[in-house]
Amino acid sequence: MMRYVLLLLATMLLQHWTTPTTAQDYSLEKVREIPIDLGDEIVGQISDLARDTEGNFYLSDRQQHTVWVTDPSGKLIRRIGQEGSGPGEMSKPQNVTVFDDRIVVFDKENFRVATFNLAGVHQASFRIDRPGPDNIVCGSEARCAVSSLFGESLLTVYDLNGNKSHDMGSRPWPPDPPIPVRMGGSFLHMSLTPEGRILFSSIKTYQVYDMEWDGRIIATYSAEPSGYFPMVITSMETASEELNRSTKIFRPLVVGDLVLVQRVRNSPDNFGIRHIDLFERNGTLVQMDIESPLHFDYAEGDDLYAIDINPVEEGELNPSIVVYRLNGGP
Repeated sequence: MMRYVLLLLATMLLQHWTTPTTAQDYSLEKVREIPIDLGDEIVGQISDLARDTEGNFYLSDRQQHTVWVTDPSGKLIRRIGQEGSGPGEMSKPQNVTVFDDRIVVFDKENFRVATFNLAGVHQASFRIDRPGPDNIVCGSEARCAVSSLFGESLLTVYDLNGNKSHDMGSRPWPPDPPIPVRMGGSFLHMSLTPEGRILFSSIKTYQVYDMEWDGRIIATYSAEPSGYFPMVITSMETASEELNRSTKIFRPLVVGDLVLVQRVRNSPDNFGIRHIDLFERNGTLVQMDIESPLHFDYAEGDDLYAIDINPVEEGELNPSIVVYRLNGGP
């Protein structure tokens, strides 16, 4: 009898640790589709999306080495930058941030941050001296945080003149086992909260932080969903298998009063399976395993914005901006 009671208690504790404290029923609803109309121009690969106060879209394009600016209906207003390494030129821009008086672009392959005025005229640039920069987020106080999957610190903060301010966060380095993971291509793993703090995902493990700019952690978002494996490489011989089965934790976003965490893993046939998990702002898990059709780049209120590479109409060359709404809850 005592053995049965202990087993029951252990089961109850396990359920308590792995189940959201309050069961919710949130879901995603597609509410709008905005064709990207660039006239005779063709979209390459959109790496990030931002909006200004008038609802215009700013789309960094890694393949066309530019930033497209469209009105709220998706019609082209202007193109900022072109391929190259000179002033105002870009090579595979990764992130774009829009302020009231300027546009800031992470010019990834040129290892620099470039600033433009709202008319698209280049103002200034500075080089990033951190190895392997991956993403940036820029705050309203003329500063940018640069991330990298390499090194002991998580982020390095610069002002817009290129002066290094400080490092933020820490992790064991070199990793154990000493096989660092380098991700190629385009990916997003940071955003800003409405209060201007940094939401940071380590990508390789389910650790998402709400951080002040001085490095203080306000909240942590963590879970162990079914099928989850961290991105840890134990040997070069098993690296391919371990990377293939691992779960990547991508850009977290504040949507409404919740934090949304995006994750993706491969199915047995190598098809990406996307899910989102929801947390209260204080880190309390609300709901897991909501199926997600796309990676969301931007959030505004209860709306989530993504790029759908499937054309709106047959024969159309360019993708569309799609808007989903998070519905449900208490």
